[in-house]
Amino acid sequence: MQIINKAFLKLALLPSGLYHKMGVQLPQLRSILQTKLTMDDRRPNTVQQTSRKKSSRPVSRATIGTMIVSALLGLVYLLSFVVGQDKVTQLTVYFSFFFFMLSATLISDFTSVLIDVRDTYIILPRPVNDSTVIVARMLHIFIHICKIVLPMSVPGLVKIFIDDGAGGAFLFLLMIFLLTLFAIFFINSVYIIILKITTPEKFQTIISYVQIIFAIVMYGSYQIFPRLVDQFDLEHFNIASIRGIGFYPIYWFANTWKVFYSFHGSSAQLVLAGLGFILPVLSIYTVVRYLAPSFNNKLALINNAAGNQQHPVSAKSGGRSSYADFLSRVFTRGNAERMGFLFTWKMTARSRDFRMKVYPSIGYLLVYVVIMFMRNKHLSISEIAAQQSAGKLIIISALYFTSLLLTMAINQIVYSEKYKASWIYYVSPLAEPGAVILGSAKAAIFKFYIPLVAFITVAGIVIAGPSILPNIVLGLFNELLIATILVYAGHKMFPFSMHQNTSVKTGSLLRNLFVLFISGMIALGHFVIYDYMPAVILCAALSILATWLLMTSVRRTSWEAIKSSYTED
Repeated sequence: MQIINKAFLKLALLPSGLYHKMGVQLPQLRSILQTKLTMDDRRPNTVQQTSRKKSSRPVSRATIGTMIVSALLGLVYLLSFVVGQDKVTQLTVYFSFFFFMLSATLISDFTSVLIDVRDTYIILPRPVNDSTVIVARMLHIFIHICKIVLPMSVPGLVKIFIDDGAGGAFLFLLMIFLLTLFAIFFINSVYIIILKITTPEKFQTIISYVQIIFAIVMYGSYQIFPRLVDQFDLEHFNIASIRGIGFYPIYWFANTWKVFYSFHGSSAQLVLAGLGFILPVLSIYTVVRYLAPSFNNKLALINNAAGNQQHPVSAKSGGRSSYADFLSRVFTRGNAERMGFLFTWKMTARSRDFRMKVYPSIGYLLVYVVIMFMRNKHLSISEIAAQQSAGKLIIISALYFTSLLLTMAINQIVYSEKYKASWIYYVSPLAEPGAVILGSAKAAIFKFYIPLVAFITVAGIVIAGPSILPNIVLGLFNELLIATILVYAGHKMFPFSMHQNTSVKTGSLLRNLFVLFISGMIALGHFVIYDYMPAVILCAALSILATWLLMTSVRRTSWEAIKSSYTED
């Protein structure tokens, strides 16, 4: 256990006399907390889960990583103090950042801790009373929140101490505490609302999408917010000038700090300051009195659903009229290739690990589009329609940069936490196992790249006319050729048959950089010949032929060339 968790454990166990009076079994409490904190060190947070870099070693210092990320977020919040010239405006912006990022972090990273069915199977059968279990859970939640809130608030605390002295810093810490209580109320409300509108079985799936959105927001905020600060005159912004700002709860906390620091304020500010104190108290009372019992009942349903692990198959899944079935019949050859296509199509939607690695790339592409138009504010539709230099650059970027999603999917479809289930491939009568691999690659292509190309094609025809089609076809098959080369050269593996930790091998980084370099060079060459239609048509024909030949070679992959991580442990 890390030294940080050891310190938190000692602090949590200091009131041992009080725990004893409550009927808590102290040795069991220490053991439970120590185990939970040790497991926290081995549980990757959202940023680690969505990171493109994968380590061959298991996570062992997740607590330190979480605190470092929280501290870095706290540094980002300091941008709030360049907005406006009065403290109420600056603190409203700061507290808004703090509240929403704290809520998103707790929802995305702590759900796997809060909804942990292992307590039901491991702790309850042991000689541990109910008081010990409840206190252990509450202390664990408290410690986890402290590990996020404390480092996140340190940069702001230092800034307030420098500007407003010890009194201002003390009031700032008090507001952070009240804001954290309000965030706990907000998170409980979100959980209850989600459980009201969906089934317990789908709860964790929805939370995983919240994690993906959180990762996208983190990336987008990092990329877009500094540009907004440069473009808008935020230095003279006054939040009090916004109509209806008095109904914004975070504004109340900023007024509370201002009133108690300066000991004066208008009647409206005094009312808002009072609300800033009353709101957290009412929130916690609501959580304890109403939300917590309801959430505990729903949590029991989630535990039961997770324990049963029986998910009936929808009648629609066996039909032959779905979109995926249609694509598999039209674009695959043979039952083995079709099986690889359908299996990969469904697993990419059901695998949480795959979603966490690949789906954020969709948001990254959207952020890139926003940044691209922010940089080219004077770009007009007529320039794209005329396919001038700026217009050509937009079209080429759209065709080649969007392939990042396809590359991520191709790289990820071979990995799974359930990789040992890949024994099914070896007992199947497959004469050409490469057909399954090719079907898997086609599923990734049609699910993660063709829809984007279809959108680009429709938009391009509407804006520039049919003359854009040859260049779109060339860009499409150039990227399909690169993806097929990626499968042929480095991924002769069955879908979802490799363990995630084996993804980093010697030269993998160089291979990925090489793929990006090749794609960039091809895009540059495409830009050069963009206006020479005979050259575009010839290159498109050659790209189509090369893609077809490589796909045929992948389909004929023999058993001797197959690489798999399936082992008997």
